[in-house]
Amino acid sequence: MVVPTPRCVIPTLGHDELPPDPGIMRAVAREHRVPVFDLGWLSCLGAYLDVIEAGTVRVGDTITLC
Repeated sequence: MVVPTPRCVIPTLGHDELPPDPGIMRAVAREHRVPVFDLGWLSCLGAYLDVIEAGTVRVGDTITLC
């Protein structure tokens, strides 16, 4: 099941070696809007997932959407 993830502050925070970047949410608000039930078109970013196997995810790794 795929559901939209409304904006929150987490993507703007620094993660490991990546510095904080509030511009990320500005870009999402400007460029990415999706229909959210009866609420209209909202800016959404995020993913919910189930970890099937422990390990490290790297840029370029293949993912499967169910």
